[in-house]
Amino acid sequence: MSKEEMKIGRRFEGKVAIVTASTQGIGFSIAERLGLEGAAVVVSSRKQKNVDEAVEKLKNKGIQVLGVVCQVSNAQQRKDLINKTVEKYGKIDVVVSNAAANPTVSLLLETPESVLDKVWEINVKASVLLLQEAAPYLQKGSSVVLISSIMGYHPQIAMAMYGITKTALLGLTKLNIF
Repeated sequence: MSKEEMKIGRRFEGKVAIVTASTQGIGFSIAERLGLEGAAVVVSSRKQKNVDEAVEKLKNKGIQVLGVVCQVSNAQQRKDLINKTVEKYGKIDVVVSNAAANPTVSLLLETPESVLDKVWEINVKASVLLLQEAAPYLQKGSSVVLISSIMGYHPQIAMAMYGITKTALLGLTKLNIF
């Protein structure tokens, strides 16, 4: 056992964790850490190539992993993410909603309605819908992690809508939904 492995606990042994947008960046790091701590992880991304690469990297670290293509704003792909997880593992213990979008850095009052819709749909609505679909399979004591951002409090006007949606996620954490 390496020094790194000795430092990592096994707090998620026997748990099943879904992490959206988890083939690179913070999502990948979250999936990797959950896996190193014993969880079977389900990684997802919009692109099959990214899913395949992430699965390979995690398997090479000895992590039990399932990869599923999922654009979180696509209802069927969200359902597939949940169904494939339950088919393979029989339960869900952790949901990490990491997917987000910020297609523009327009000033809020100059942001087109189509961009407002997309940012709200991916950054907030998809998180709620994913949790609704996962809820029947969540185990007692399950964890839900909504990845927000310091941008929720950032005064940078050019990313105002992104910040607004991240603030909405902070508000969701105050709810006792389970």
